[in-house]
Amino acid sequence: MHHIHVLTNGFASPNARAFLFPLIVHRHRLAAHEIELHFITDAKAANLDDCNVLFIESRVFSHRWLRDGDEAVLDDIARLADRAAIIWFDISDSSGWLQAQVLPFVHRYCKSQLLRDRTLYMRPLYGNRIWADYYHRECGVSDDAPAAPRVVEEPGQLDKLAVSWHSGLADYSRFGPLRMALRQRLPVDRLLRYPTAFTPADSPRPNAIACRMGVDYPRATVAYQRRRIRELLSEHAATNKLSRNAYLQEMQQTQLVVSPFGFGEITLYDFEAMLCGAALLKPDMSHMETWPELFAAGETIVTHRWDLADLNSVIDEALAEPGRLTGIAAAAQTAYRAAIASPQGYDAFCQRVRQIVDDAIAAPAGAIGRQ
Repeated sequence: MHHIHVLTNGFASPNARAFLFPLIVHRHRLAAHEIELHFITDAKAANLDDCNVLFIESRVFSHRWLRDGDEAVLDDIARLADRAAIIWFDISDSSGWLQAQVLPFVHRYCKSQLLRDRTLYMRPLYGNRIWADYYHRECGVSDDAPAAPRVVEEPGQLDKLAVSWHSGLADYSRFGPLRMALRQRLPVDRLLRYPTAFTPADSPRPNAIACRMGVDYPRATVAYQRRRIRELLSEHAATNKLSRNAYLQEMQQTQLVVSPFGFGEITLYDFEAMLCGAALLKPDMSHMETWPELFAAGETIVTHRWDLADLNSVIDEALAEPGRLTGIAAAAQTAYRAAIASPQGYDAFCQRVRQIVDDAIAAPAGAIGRQ
Protein backbone atom coordinates (compact mmCIF):
# COMPACT_ATOMS: atom_id res chain seq x y z
CA MET A 1 0.00 0.00 0.00
CA HIS A 2 1.27 3.47 -0.92
CA HIS A 3 0.61 5.90 1.92
CA ILE A 4 0.16 9.26 0.22
CA HIS A 5 -0.28 12.68 1.79
CA VAL A 6 -1.92 15.36 -0.34
CA LEU A 7 -0.79 18.88 0.60
CA THR A 8 -3.47 21.24 -0.68
CA ASN A 9 -5.24 24.53 -0.08
CA GLY A 10 -8.52 22.65 -0.37
CA PHE A 11 -11.46 23.64 -2.56
CA ALA A 12 -10.35 27.27 -2.64
CA SER A 13 -10.39 27.75 -6.44
CA PRO A 14 -11.96 26.11 -9.51
CA ASN A 15 -8.62 24.57 -10.51
CA ALA A 16 -8.04 23.17 -7.02
CA ARG A 17 -11.55 21.73 -7.00
CA ALA A 18 -10.92 19.98 -10.32
CA PHE A 19 -7.65 18.54 -8.95
CA LEU A 20 -9.17 17.28 -5.70
CA PHE A 21 -12.60 16.20 -6.90
CA PRO A 22 -11.69 12.84 -8.51
CA LEU A 23 -9.21 12.00 -5.74
CA ILE A 24 -11.95 12.36 -3.14
CA VAL A 25 -14.78 10.79 -5.14
CA HIS A 26 -12.60 7.79 -6.04
CA ARG A 27 -10.82 7.58 -2.69
CA HIS A 28 -12.14 4.10 -1.86
CA ARG A 29 -11.59 2.82 -5.39
CA LEU A 30 -7.99 4.09 -5.22
CA ALA A 31 -7.49 2.03 -2.06
CA ALA A 32 -8.19 -1.07 -4.15
CA HIS A 33 -5.22 0.04 -6.29
CA GLU A 34 -3.07 0.31 -3.14
CA ILE A 35 -3.34 4.10 -3.00
CA GLU A 36 -4.21 5.40 0.47
CA LEU A 37 -4.80 9.16 0.56
CA HIS A 38 -4.68 11.57 3.49
CA PHE A 39 -5.39 15.25 2.83
CA ILE A 40 -3.41 17.95 4.68
CA THR A 41 -3.92 21.71 4.45
CA ASP A 42 -1.09 22.81 6.77
CA ALA A 43 2.33 22.97 5.09
CA LYS A 44 3.92 22.97 8.56
CA ALA A 45 2.09 19.88 9.80
CA ALA A 46 4.41 17.67 11.84
CA ASN A 47 3.28 14.52 10.03
CA LEU A 48 3.44 16.00 6.52
CA ASP A 49 6.33 13.83 5.38
CA ASP A 50 5.21 10.73 7.30
CA CYS A 51 4.39 8.99 4.01
CA ASN A 52 6.20 7.40 1.12
CA VAL A 53 4.67 9.70 -1.51
CA LEU A 54 3.71 13.36 -1.14
CA PHE A 55 1.36 15.09 -3.59
CA ILE A 56 1.85 18.86 -3.53
CA GLU A 57 -0.72 21.16 -5.09
CA SER A 58 1.26 23.98 -6.71
CA ARG A 59 -0.67 26.85 -5.16
CA VAL A 60 0.16 25.82 -1.62
CA PHE A 61 3.37 27.84 -1.86
CA SER A 62 2.00 30.68 -4.01
CA HIS A 63 2.18 33.31 -1.26
CA ARG A 64 5.72 32.30 -0.29
CA TRP A 65 7.61 32.66 -3.57
CA LEU A 66 7.52 36.46 -3.39
CA ARG A 67 7.51 36.76 0.39
CA ASP A 68 10.36 34.35 1.21
CA GLY A 69 12.16 33.95 -2.12
CA ASP A 70 12.90 30.88 -4.22
CA GLU A 71 15.79 29.59 -2.11
CA ALA A 72 13.80 29.38 1.12
CA VAL A 73 10.88 27.61 -0.51
CA LEU A 74 13.09 25.22 -2.46
CA ASP A 75 15.03 24.36 0.71
CA ASP A 76 11.75 23.29 2.33
CA ILE A 77 10.79 21.23 -0.72
CA ALA A 78 14.25 19.62 -0.78
CA ARG A 79 13.91 18.59 2.87
CA LEU A 80 10.57 16.98 2.10
CA ALA A 81 12.10 15.18 -0.89
CA ASP A 82 14.62 13.54 1.43
CA ARG A 83 11.75 11.77 3.19
CA ALA A 84 9.19 11.07 0.48
CA ALA A 85 8.81 10.92 -3.28
CA ILE A 86 7.31 14.29 -4.24
CA ILE A 87 4.79 14.58 -7.06
CA TRP A 88 4.15 18.22 -7.92
CA PHE A 89 0.69 18.93 -9.32
CA ASP A 90 0.73 22.15 -11.31
CA ILE A 91 -2.92 23.24 -11.34
CA SER A 92 -2.44 26.31 -13.55
CA ASP A 93 -4.67 26.73 -16.61
CA SER A 94 -2.47 26.40 -19.66
CA SER A 95 -0.01 24.00 -21.27
CA GLY A 96 2.71 26.58 -20.63
CA TRP A 97 3.89 28.32 -17.49
CA LEU A 98 5.92 25.60 -15.75
CA GLN A 99 7.29 26.30 -12.30
CA ALA A 100 10.65 25.20 -13.62
CA GLN A 101 12.46 26.04 -10.38
CA VAL A 102 10.91 23.06 -8.59
CA LEU A 103 11.80 20.45 -11.23
CA PRO A 104 15.15 19.43 -9.72
CA PHE A 105 13.50 18.74 -6.36
CA VAL A 106 10.50 16.64 -7.35
CA HIS A 107 10.15 13.08 -8.60
CA ARG A 108 7.31 13.87 -11.01
CA TYR A 109 5.86 17.14 -12.29
CA CYS A 110 2.24 16.64 -13.29
CA LYS A 111 0.08 19.07 -15.20
CA SER A 112 -3.44 18.92 -16.62
CA GLN A 113 -2.15 19.65 -20.11
CA LEU A 114 1.35 19.69 -21.58
CA LEU A 115 2.91 20.77 -24.85
CA ARG A 116 3.42 17.77 -27.13
CA ASP A 117 6.82 19.14 -28.06
CA ARG A 118 8.41 19.16 -24.62
CA THR A 119 11.51 20.96 -25.92
CA LEU A 120 9.41 24.13 -26.21
CA TYR A 121 9.74 24.41 -22.44
CA MET A 122 13.43 25.08 -22.98
CA ARG A 123 12.91 28.30 -24.91
CA PRO A 124 11.15 31.51 -23.92
CA LEU A 125 7.55 31.91 -25.03
CA TYR A 126 6.10 35.40 -24.87
CA GLY A 127 3.56 35.49 -22.07
CA ASN A 128 4.57 31.92 -21.15
CA ARG A 129 1.76 30.63 -23.35
CA ILE A 130 2.21 29.27 -26.85
CA TRP A 131 -0.77 31.17 -28.28
CA ALA A 132 0.27 34.40 -26.54
CA ASP A 133 3.65 33.95 -28.20
CA TYR A 134 1.90 33.35 -31.54
CA TYR A 135 -0.21 36.53 -31.34
CA HIS A 136 2.81 38.53 -30.24
CA ARG A 137 4.93 37.31 -33.17
CA GLU A 138 2.27 37.14 -35.88
CA CYS A 139 -0.07 39.99 -34.92
CA GLY A 140 2.22 42.35 -33.02
CA VAL A 141 0.25 42.10 -29.77
CA SER A 142 2.22 43.06 -26.65
CA ASP A 143 1.40 43.08 -22.96
CA ASP A 144 1.77 46.18 -20.82
CA ALA A 145 3.82 44.17 -18.33
CA PRO A 146 5.21 41.11 -20.13
CA ALA A 147 5.54 38.01 -17.97
CA ALA A 148 9.07 36.95 -17.14
CA PRO A 149 9.96 33.92 -19.26
CA ARG A 150 10.22 30.58 -17.50
CA VAL A 151 12.35 27.91 -19.11
CA VAL A 152 13.70 24.49 -18.26
CA GLU A 153 17.48 24.57 -18.45
CA GLU A 154 18.38 20.89 -18.17
CA PRO A 155 16.96 18.59 -20.88
CA GLY A 156 16.90 15.65 -18.47
CA GLN A 157 14.34 17.42 -16.30
CA LEU A 158 11.80 17.17 -19.12
CA ASP A 159 11.57 13.44 -18.39
CA LYS A 160 9.81 14.27 -15.13
CA LEU A 161 6.84 15.87 -16.90
CA ALA A 162 3.59 13.91 -16.98
CA VAL A 163 -0.02 14.65 -17.86
CA SER A 164 -2.30 14.20 -14.86
CA TRP A 165 -6.02 14.88 -15.46
CA HIS A 166 -7.85 17.90 -16.77
CA SER A 167 -10.57 19.94 -15.12
CA GLY A 168 -13.35 17.93 -16.72
CA LEU A 169 -13.24 15.36 -13.91
CA ALA A 170 -15.46 17.44 -11.65
CA ASP A 171 -19.12 18.47 -11.47
CA TYR A 172 -20.35 21.14 -13.91
CA SER A 173 -24.04 20.40 -13.66
CA ARG A 174 -26.42 23.21 -12.73
CA PHE A 175 -25.53 23.20 -9.01
CA GLY A 176 -22.15 21.47 -9.28
CA PRO A 177 -19.95 24.58 -8.88
CA LEU A 178 -22.00 25.65 -5.87
CA ARG A 179 -21.60 22.26 -4.18
CA MET A 180 -17.85 22.24 -4.86
CA ALA A 181 -17.44 25.73 -3.42
CA LEU A 182 -19.48 24.72 -0.38
CA ARG A 183 -17.12 21.76 0.17
CA GLN A 184 -14.41 24.25 1.20
CA ARG A 185 -16.54 25.39 4.15
CA LEU A 186 -18.32 22.13 4.87
CA PRO A 187 -15.97 19.12 4.56
CA VAL A 188 -18.65 16.58 3.70
CA ASP A 189 -17.62 14.32 0.84
CA ARG A 190 -21.24 13.49 -0.02
CA LEU A 191 -21.46 16.97 -1.53
CA LEU A 192 -19.30 15.71 -4.38
CA ARG A 193 -20.84 13.59 -7.11
CA TYR A 194 -20.58 13.34 -10.84
CA PRO A 195 -23.46 14.59 -12.98
CA THR A 196 -25.70 11.96 -14.52
CA ALA A 197 -28.10 14.21 -16.47
CA PHE A 198 -27.04 14.80 -20.09
CA THR A 199 -29.13 16.62 -22.69
CA PRO A 200 -29.16 14.41 -25.82
CA ALA A 201 -27.19 15.83 -28.74
CA ASP A 202 -30.13 15.20 -31.08
CA SER A 203 -32.63 17.19 -29.01
CA PRO A 204 -34.27 20.23 -30.69
CA ARG A 205 -31.75 23.04 -31.11
CA PRO A 206 -33.27 26.21 -32.56
CA ASN A 207 -30.14 28.29 -31.87
CA ALA A 208 -27.27 28.00 -34.34
CA ILE A 209 -24.40 29.49 -32.32
CA ALA A 210 -23.62 30.44 -28.74
CA CYS A 211 -20.49 32.23 -27.55
CA ARG A 212 -20.79 33.59 -24.03
CA MET A 213 -17.41 34.69 -22.78
CA GLY A 214 -15.43 37.30 -20.89
CA VAL A 215 -12.91 39.35 -22.83
CA ASP A 216 -11.39 41.47 -20.06
CA TYR A 217 -7.97 40.01 -19.32
CA PRO A 218 -4.99 41.88 -17.86
CA ARG A 219 -2.77 40.54 -20.66
CA ALA A 220 -3.51 41.70 -24.20
CA THR A 221 -1.97 38.54 -25.67
CA VAL A 222 -4.49 36.42 -23.74
CA ALA A 223 -7.46 38.66 -24.54
CA TYR A 224 -6.65 39.05 -28.25
CA GLN A 225 -8.21 35.82 -29.52
CA ARG A 226 -11.47 36.35 -27.67
CA ARG A 227 -11.77 39.98 -28.70
CA ARG A 228 -11.19 39.16 -32.37
CA ILE A 229 -13.75 36.34 -32.22
CA ARG A 230 -16.25 38.73 -30.65
CA GLU A 231 -15.71 41.12 -33.57
CA LEU A 232 -16.04 38.37 -36.17
CA LEU A 233 -19.23 37.01 -34.62
CA SER A 234 -20.81 40.38 -33.86
CA GLU A 235 -23.57 39.87 -36.43
CA HIS A 236 -24.20 36.21 -35.60
CA ALA A 237 -24.06 35.66 -31.84
CA ALA A 238 -24.20 37.65 -28.62
CA THR A 239 -21.12 37.23 -26.45
CA ASN A 240 -22.20 38.97 -23.25
CA LYS A 241 -22.46 36.77 -20.18
CA LEU A 242 -25.75 35.39 -18.87
CA SER A 243 -26.89 34.01 -15.55
CA ARG A 244 -25.91 30.38 -15.06
CA ASN A 245 -29.43 29.07 -15.58
CA ALA A 246 -29.96 31.15 -18.71
CA TYR A 247 -26.72 30.16 -20.37
CA LEU A 248 -27.13 26.46 -19.60
CA GLN A 249 -30.61 26.62 -21.11
CA GLU A 250 -29.18 28.41 -24.13
CA MET A 251 -26.57 25.69 -24.67
CA GLN A 252 -29.22 22.99 -24.42
CA GLN A 253 -30.89 24.66 -27.40
CA THR A 254 -27.71 25.45 -29.38
CA GLN A 255 -26.06 23.49 -32.17
CA LEU A 256 -22.52 24.93 -31.98
CA VAL A 257 -20.79 26.51 -28.98
CA VAL A 258 -17.73 28.67 -29.73
CA SER A 259 -15.15 28.24 -26.96
CA PRO A 260 -11.88 30.18 -27.41
CA PHE A 261 -8.77 29.92 -25.26
CA GLY A 262 -8.62 32.05 -22.13
CA PHE A 263 -5.86 31.77 -19.55
CA GLY A 264 -5.79 28.14 -20.65
CA GLU A 265 -6.81 26.12 -23.67
CA ILE A 266 -9.52 24.20 -21.79
CA THR A 267 -12.36 26.00 -20.04
CA LEU A 268 -15.19 24.84 -17.81
CA TYR A 269 -17.49 26.00 -20.61
CA ASP A 270 -16.25 23.03 -22.68
CA PHE A 271 -17.61 20.46 -20.24
CA GLU A 272 -20.85 22.34 -19.67
CA ALA A 273 -21.37 22.26 -23.43
CA MET A 274 -20.79 18.49 -23.45
CA LEU A 275 -23.33 18.01 -20.68
CA CYS A 276 -25.77 20.12 -22.73
CA GLY A 277 -25.17 18.08 -25.89
CA ALA A 278 -23.87 21.00 -27.98
CA ALA A 279 -20.97 20.67 -30.41
CA LEU A 280 -17.80 22.56 -29.50
CA LEU A 281 -15.83 24.84 -31.79
CA LYS A 282 -12.30 25.29 -30.43
CA PRO A 283 -9.05 26.73 -31.74
CA ASP A 284 -6.68 24.05 -33.03
CA MET A 285 -5.51 22.05 -29.99
CA SER A 286 -3.04 19.74 -31.70
CA HIS A 287 -0.11 21.36 -29.86
CA MET A 288 -1.06 19.86 -26.49
CA GLU A 289 -1.67 16.62 -24.61
CA THR A 290 -4.32 16.19 -21.97
CA TRP A 291 -6.31 13.41 -20.29
CA PRO A 292 -8.98 12.15 -20.64
CA GLU A 293 -8.74 12.85 -24.37
CA LEU A 294 -12.01 14.54 -25.24
CA PHE A 295 -10.72 17.01 -27.83
CA ALA A 296 -10.19 15.18 -31.11
CA ALA A 297 -10.51 17.44 -34.15
CA GLY A 298 -13.28 16.34 -36.50
CA GLU A 299 -14.39 13.61 -34.09
CA THR A 300 -15.44 15.21 -30.81
CA ILE A 301 -14.83 18.90 -31.58
CA VAL A 302 -14.74 21.23 -34.57
CA THR A 303 -11.59 23.36 -34.84
CA HIS A 304 -10.43 26.57 -36.50
CA ARG A 305 -7.03 28.16 -37.13
CA TRP A 306 -5.37 30.44 -34.60
CA ASP A 307 -5.25 33.30 -37.11
CA LEU A 308 -9.08 33.05 -37.31
CA ALA A 309 -8.99 33.39 -41.10
CA ASP A 310 -11.27 30.36 -41.43
CA LEU A 311 -13.56 31.02 -38.46
CA ASN A 312 -16.66 32.05 -40.38
CA SER A 313 -16.21 29.45 -43.11
CA VAL A 314 -15.77 26.67 -40.54
CA ILE A 315 -18.96 27.79 -38.81
CA ASP A 316 -20.88 27.96 -42.09
CA GLU A 317 -19.71 24.51 -43.15
CA ALA A 318 -20.51 22.98 -39.75
CA LEU A 319 -24.02 24.43 -39.65
CA ALA A 320 -24.63 23.32 -43.25
CA GLU A 321 -24.20 19.69 -42.11
CA PRO A 322 -26.40 19.42 -39.01
CA GLY A 323 -26.28 15.63 -39.01
CA ARG A 324 -22.48 15.61 -38.87
CA LEU A 325 -22.51 18.31 -36.18
CA THR A 326 -24.91 16.28 -34.06
CA GLY A 327 -22.66 13.26 -34.51
CA ILE A 328 -19.63 15.21 -33.26
CA ALA A 329 -21.58 16.48 -30.25
CA ALA A 330 -22.83 12.97 -29.48
CA ALA A 331 -19.32 11.51 -29.74
CA ALA A 332 -17.97 14.12 -27.32
CA GLN A 333 -20.80 13.49 -24.89
CA THR A 334 -20.30 9.73 -25.08
CA ALA A 335 -16.58 10.10 -24.35
CA TYR A 336 -17.26 12.49 -21.49
CA ARG A 337 -19.94 10.26 -20.00
CA ALA A 338 -17.53 7.31 -20.19
CA ALA A 339 -14.92 9.34 -18.27
CA ILE A 340 -17.14 10.55 -15.43
CA ALA A 341 -20.03 8.12 -15.24
CA SER A 342 -18.85 4.59 -15.99
CA PRO A 343 -16.93 1.86 -14.15
CA GLN A 344 -14.39 1.86 -16.98
CA GLY A 345 -13.79 5.60 -16.51
CA TYR A 346 -13.44 5.20 -12.76
CA ASP A 347 -10.91 2.40 -13.21
CA ALA A 348 -8.98 4.38 -15.84
CA PHE A 349 -8.56 7.26 -13.39
CA CYS A 350 -7.36 4.97 -10.62
CA GLN A 351 -4.90 3.29 -12.96
CA ARG A 352 -3.59 6.68 -14.06
CA VAL A 353 -2.94 7.79 -10.48
CA ARG A 354 -1.25 4.47 -9.73
CA GLN A 355 0.99 4.81 -12.79
CA ILE A 356 2.01 8.37 -11.81
CA VAL A 357 2.89 7.10 -8.32
CA ASP A 358 4.82 4.08 -9.61
CA ASP A 359 6.83 6.25 -12.00
CA ALA A 360 7.69 8.71 -9.22
CA ILE A 361 8.88 5.98 -6.88
CA ALA A 362 10.98 4.47 -9.66
CA ALA A 363 12.76 7.79 -10.34
CA PRO A 364 16.54 7.48 -9.74
CA ALA A 365 17.68 9.18 -6.53
CA GLY A 366 20.44 11.01 -8.39
CA ALA A 367 17.86 12.94 -10.39
CA ILE A 368 16.50 14.63 -7.26
CA GLY A 369 18.05 17.72 -5.64
CA ARG A 370 20.50 20.39 -6.67
CA GLN A 371 22.84 19.02 -9.30
